[in-house]
Amino acid sequence: MLIKIQMELSTKFDAKRIESQVKEYIKSIDLEKQIFESDKPEKIRFIEGPPTMNGIPHAGHLRGRVIKDLWYRFNTLQGKKIEFNGGWDTQGLPVELQVEKELGVTGGKTEAIKQFGVERIVSECKKVVKKYNKTWVEVDELLGMSFNHDKAYWTFRDEFIEREWQVLKKAYENGILEEDFTVIAYCPSCQTSLSHAEVNQGYEEVKDPSLYYKVKLVDEDAFLIVWTTMPFTLVTDAMVGFQPEEDYAYVKVENETWIIGKTRLEEFMTEVKIEDYKIEKTSKGSEFEGRKYIHPLLDLIPELNQYSKLENYHVAVSEPFVDASTGSGLVHLSPANGEEDIKIANKRKVKIFSPINDEVKFTEHAGKYQGMFVRDADRPIVEDLKECNALVKIGKIKHKYPLCWRSHHPIVWLARRGWFYKLDRLDNKAIDAANSVEYFFEQPKNRFLGIIKERHPWCISRERIWGCPLPVWNCEECNEKNWFFTRKEIVDAAENLPDGPDFELHRPWIDNITVRCKKCNSTKTKREEYVLDTWHNSGAAPYSSLTDEEYTKEIPAPFFTEGIDQTRGWAYTLLIENVILNNSATPPYKSFLFQGHVLDENGGKMSKSKGNVLEGAELLQKYPTDLVRFYFMWKASPIEPLSFSTDELMSRPYQVINTLFNLHLYFKQNSEYDNFEKSNSIEWAKQNDLLTSPDIWLLSKLQKLIQTMTEKNQTCKFHECAKAIDDFIINNLSQVYIPITRGELWDEEEEKKNRRLAIYAVLDNVLKTLDILIHPFCPFTSEHLYQSVFDGEQSILLDKWPQFQESLVNEKIEESFDIMKDVVSVSSAARMKGKLKRRWPLNEAQICVKKGDKVKLESLSELLQSQLNVEKFSVTETEKESGLEQILELKQLGLPAKPTIELERKKIGPKAKQHMGKLVAKFSETNPEEIISTLQKEKKFDFEIDGDIISLDNEDFIVNFDASENFAMAKRDNYSVFISTLRNKEMMAKGLIKDIARRLQTLRKEKGYNPTDILNVASILDLDDESLEMIKEKAKDLAFLVRVKQVNFTDSCKEYKDDDIDGQKIRISVE
Repeated sequence: MLIKIQMELSTKFDAKRIESQVKEYIKSIDLEKQIFESDKPEKIRFIEGPPTMNGIPHAGHLRGRVIKDLWYRFNTLQGKKIEFNGGWDTQGLPVELQVEKELGVTGGKTEAIKQFGVERIVSECKKVVKKYNKTWVEVDELLGMSFNHDKAYWTFRDEFIEREWQVLKKAYENGILEEDFTVIAYCPSCQTSLSHAEVNQGYEEVKDPSLYYKVKLVDEDAFLIVWTTMPFTLVTDAMVGFQPEEDYAYVKVENETWIIGKTRLEEFMTEVKIEDYKIEKTSKGSEFEGRKYIHPLLDLIPELNQYSKLENYHVAVSEPFVDASTGSGLVHLSPANGEEDIKIANKRKVKIFSPINDEVKFTEHAGKYQGMFVRDADRPIVEDLKECNALVKIGKIKHKYPLCWRSHHPIVWLARRGWFYKLDRLDNKAIDAANSVEYFFEQPKNRFLGIIKERHPWCISRERIWGCPLPVWNCEECNEKNWFFTRKEIVDAAENLPDGPDFELHRPWIDNITVRCKKCNSTKTKREEYVLDTWHNSGAAPYSSLTDEEYTKEIPAPFFTEGIDQTRGWAYTLLIENVILNNSATPPYKSFLFQGHVLDENGGKMSKSKGNVLEGAELLQKYPTDLVRFYFMWKASPIEPLSFSTDELMSRPYQVINTLFNLHLYFKQNSEYDNFEKSNSIEWAKQNDLLTSPDIWLLSKLQKLIQTMTEKNQTCKFHECAKAIDDFIINNLSQVYIPITRGELWDEEEEKKNRRLAIYAVLDNVLKTLDILIHPFCPFTSEHLYQSVFDGEQSILLDKWPQFQESLVNEKIEESFDIMKDVVSVSSAARMKGKLKRRWPLNEAQICVKKGDKVKLESLSELLQSQLNVEKFSVTETEKESGLEQILELKQLGLPAKPTIELERKKIGPKAKQHMGKLVAKFSETNPEEIISTLQKEKKFDFEIDGDIISLDNEDFIVNFDASENFAMAKRDNYSVFISTLRNKEMMAKGLIKDIARRLQTLRKEKGYNPTDILNVASILDLDDESLEMIKEKAKDLAFLVRVKQVNFTDSCKEYKDDDIDGQKIRISVE
């Protein structure tokens, strides 16, 4: 039987202690079971975007997981029962490459198979997956993730694979799945094909050769000048492309005629440093169609020489895709190495010459270049062109080029066989499905829709080991492709089952099976040794991880979320596979949030080579989890990149959570002291007319906070939620409401007790509401406070999200309060200018507000006076906002303002001319009051300089104002506050006594003394000299106020509490 852990509120915020207490508490209750047994009305499901088990989680992973858990907790509080199970992406290239690394393999897949064999590699892949999964689960626990990992799906499990095959089956049945021989992106390092989406994940700027070479036309003494950035593709060259509409110039260069596109002619000649040339004639690109040329390297590549004898080989072709504005305006076409090139070859029925193997090395058919890695052949080919006088120029070009998303090796395009989803055959189904989804933000939505609209064929087959195998057997007798989509179908068709009917659905076991051909009944069959693209694997998750019943009821799921890089990854494959599976415009998700990346504090990309990666476990062990969670949401919009700074993490976010904790402590200590009970509710306080304007204002602000946080959480604007609750806790509750009402809580007269209970009722309501509102962001602190302060009978997650209460909204008091807050803030700025401490009572304040604000502000007169800490104040409405008119209005109203004037240098230049220096000197000697008075009467002011009159008008002066003598002034927006600077020592001493008495009374409460107890001593240390002198004179008054026999200022007590007055650190004690 589970025993529920009780939590106690300590007197100091200790986040790590809170985390361990809450974890123990959650373990002591079966929270998920309780949620599913509760009266929450709606059941929904979340499908986890499975992290790949080839490494440990870093800060970027944490951000995404926090968003998922925040969504779960918010929706649970909103009344949902959520199947929130984990998921692990366990197969594919990333895991295999990690295994190669751990086994010390440097020669890629071929070497790995040769050295260790397929079965050992598969075994090592499973070990790697289990190893990293352990760390991920540990980090999830540290992070407070709500995932049920016991029910997590694993993409390598047989039951997952068998259901994934059903997507293939639908694609096969509907003519979407097709084998093709075409040019595919291929990674030489990983030795596998890549999909179009994978290619688009990693472009970087690289330096490649820029080669111009010449080939002679067979029927004319002229040379085509051809351009390429990949010299190795001359081995597979089949055609030279012309732009049909371009004018091509016949150019005489020394004793040769060169053919070059006219658009690029001048730039080309400059590039190859030829000045002496002459255009003899021009011809349209279309006129070169079908003319044969002589490839310069035929003697070195005998098999290419044989191909060149074909009528349609080594010919000029006129094609619209040729870009005449690059290179020489002519491009060579290599059908074995170019996507466009192979399309043209297929259209023109040109044979494909592709002497390249799986290791991307030339085979024996490549003649001289046999055995070379293709990119290593670039230099020898250039040398050979030079040898046979076909080289025009070799240089370098910088351009964006795709690198493999896993190995970061430059990709090569190769003509290969593969299996494809022909996405154009889905018509508009995928586009319509994507259009029906909510993306929350326009930018990622537009990007994603653009990708879906490309409808590029998706190469789903991979020449790898560890993945979901393609269940297709090739018949050697009749070439039939035999597809089987369940284990039963394979077993029923099997000629032999060397590992029995319960064989594992992975290589090598599935490769060992021979089946009978469905067409000719032959047993000479062999499984094609492909596995599926790992993105296909994870993209099948909504169907493959659920039962048919669950899938039908719960998909499309309400919300998915992953990183912004998944626009071409998981988000894409999920949608495509679900559309294929349903053969309709049905997305697997109703909404998808793309998340921005996490960068280092300088905005740089995190990478191991830079040493700036923040590892998840390390971060969460060092810093409070709630702080990390809150910071991720507070710092930036979820779609924006986030520059992670641990210094910033420990600043404002820490202040917010620490303040929330201390507000609970303040409430608990005071309310228990006054025996506050739950029956003293807001309703009770309202009925007894006990709520004053601060209470009404705070409760009204709380309703707005509930409204904001509900709406912003629903629309994934989590950063706005975090900023809103930050503002409420610090700027409204801690810095305004608590200081305003603190005095009333310290007034211990019995007839004031109901008023104190009303304040506790407000704090009880507000703090409990804040705990629930902040819970999705800070689950540990909020659960702890909920349990220890509000004696939660069950977890906070079983409570309900707060409802907006219209009856508690008071716009009028809110507006008056907001004006008062601004005025008090401006008054504080004036005190700083006048070097007047906040606790010093002052004689008066004169306040200027805009028209209509006077009545609103004066409705809070008593409160305003205490907040300003003045004997008296006045409020005046002003209309003028700046310049001469403003100072004249202030003077007319009798306010203590004096003008300040500067010359508008840019404007007076033409008037002052050579007298500028003397004018400035004369101006500085003139009384500003005189200038103002003259400008008011005559609209100008004249300066006499060396007999010349320089007349300046209003626009030539910058007129402002400051406070007159014995006043200090500050202004902001529509508010100006003048405060008297004359200090009254008696008033200051009274203020200081009051402040210190409050702190000592709080300390009495914290130590548990009764109000009637007369204590021996109150001790105050570290006061500045002036304050010490004032308080010594009033020591007897202070002793009476705090009920002690004596007050001293020496280190005489056992234990002191750190406190501060106006930023000055002091230590206090009572015994």
